[in-house]
Amino acid sequence: MSGLRKGEILEFEIADIAFGARGVARTENFVWFIDRALPGQRVKARVCRIRKQYGEAVLQEVVREAPDRVAPPCPHFGTCGGCQMQHWAYPSQVAAKTRQVEDILRRIGGFPGVDVRPTLPASEILGYRNKMEFTFSDRRWIPEGEDPEKPADFALGLHVPGRFDKVLDLDACLLQSDRANQIFRHVRELTFRSGLPPYGQKSHDGFWRFLILREGRQTGDLMVNLITSGGFGDAGLEAVNRVAEALRAAFPEITTLVHGITDSKGQVARGESGRILWGSGNIREILYGMEFEVSSDAFFQTNTLQAEVLFDAIAGLSGFQGDEVLYDLYCGTGAIGIALAGRVRRVLGVEAIPSAVANARENAALNRLDNVDFVLADMKDALRDSDFVSTCGRPDVVIIDPPRGGTHPKTIQDLLALGAPRLIYVSCNPPLLARDCQALGERYRLDVVQPVDMFPHTKHIEAVARFTLR
Repeated sequence: MSGLRKGEILEFEIADIAFGARGVARTENFVWFIDRALPGQRVKARVCRIRKQYGEAVLQEVVREAPDRVAPPCPHFGTCGGCQMQHWAYPSQVAAKTRQVEDILRRIGGFPGVDVRPTLPASEILGYRNKMEFTFSDRRWIPEGEDPEKPADFALGLHVPGRFDKVLDLDACLLQSDRANQIFRHVRELTFRSGLPPYGQKSHDGFWRFLILREGRQTGDLMVNLITSGGFGDAGLEAVNRVAEALRAAFPEITTLVHGITDSKGQVARGESGRILWGSGNIREILYGMEFEVSSDAFFQTNTLQAEVLFDAIAGLSGFQGDEVLYDLYCGTGAIGIALAGRVRRVLGVEAIPSAVANARENAALNRLDNVDFVLADMKDALRDSDFVSTCGRPDVVIIDPPRGGTHPKTIQDLLALGAPRLIYVSCNPPLLARDCQALGERYRLDVVQPVDMFPHTKHIEAVARFTLR
């Protein structure tokens, strides 16, 4: 858009909210994206980026308020990177996610008339997460007007958007339970007084790195997973032992405490080695009537109650009659396949991570399922094995639930060659779902898409798509 410069203040009428939770405005056939702006607002915003077809601006002032704007319950909203839509009435959030999926399928996938059903809302919109990861940092984000006496070189919380090195020090996160928040505050106090420093994302020095809290929402089990560097030797081990003993005394309901150790420079909350200080190193959770053992590093649905809504949607779109062979691809710890095992003749799960396959097999045995098998294989190679289908049986239904990065192109081609009568694609990344819909259209018809709101107040959308072989 000619004649504009960065830093200019413009006035915008917000028409909608785009995928990613940015307000959308249009001026002279030019699209603007404005963080935290809501449909119905009129705002003043500072131009920060101009591209050929769109621009970005930073909200400065709300001139006219939206009718469905609400007071965000979290005092950190707008600074913390965890939530993007706490200031918007929940029904409006849910309706917007439906529109976003429709828009993405139309623009990226080329599917203007696909049946996108209304997004399934969550029954709990706060305190719903059964797992939270927090980061320690030696570079605390300092909000404007804060008490200058508070130390700037210690933080435990969540990253500020756009800053890998700055962490907002929290008192609580409203997405986890009150009990988890009490433990969080106690860990922060104990580690702050431990005498060992937090890890620096720039310096790569320090000891305390991550805190992961996991809960069994249906069982009451609770795991504390402290991840540190290994650079402090016996002094570090003794510091973790003291923290663990104090936690156990204060919160005897903690089921297990795990100490992970990593010296990787990457910001991934996973220990390269570790030890179990007490308990089994696992917690139990009940999902869809099945019991699951969940280890410290295992992927498991992070919203237990809404996962059952998701699984209901998958089962409903699959149209099981009871005699199907079901392939569960990218199966992780086997939750989907195990949950649906009672509706089909046989389930075969495929996963590339050895620990996840081990968890899946243990969970199948725990639930006494004799019609479920799990195979360790890389998805881009598994279906190309000439013996795979002949050994496992040709599927009637394939469920594919890839990670956020999407499905490997080889896997898409293999699914086309396999030609299962029905394909259910579960996606946490609608733009990549739209891309894969195009490729699958060579042999499949996209029938329906069911969005599910797994993470209220955030930009994230889960979508379940059903394809039928032409």
